[in-house]
Amino acid sequence: MKDLCRGHILVIEEDHDLGRLFETVLTIEGYHVTVTHHICEANRLLSQLAPNLIIFDWSFHNTAGYVWVDELRTSTRTAHIPVLLVCGMLPPRSIYEMLASAGVPIIEKPFDLMAFNRCVASLMHPQERAIGA
Repeated sequence: MKDLCRGHILVIEEDHDLGRLFETVLTIEGYHVTVTHHICEANRLLSQLAPNLIIFDWSFHNTAGYVWVDELRTSTRTAHIPVLLVCGMLPPRSIYEMLASAGVPIIEKPFDLMAFNRCVASLMHPQERAIGA
């Protein structure tokens, strides 16, 4: 039987319930999903996995998170992996513009699951973008 996996997504989410929601929604969409709750665990997993996308639920008050995203973008090992930030509130304009110029999209909570799925699909498979997405 043909493998129907559309790619591997690493999710970093501190809230266990939201982590399960991400895992369920993305698995239904055909992705293999690994969920972790801490950046240090994500770093360990990145040394073993080759995800096609990283979804990071991050508070912009968490400086370590901002530094971590910058490290991902500047490391030759991870710079090619798209990152999607999910946050409770949008960052200050300067940070938002910096992330946008680095190609890091941000989705603010609460979010529409259909819009979330379209964003994930466009990052995972840019050639499959839906019309109007």
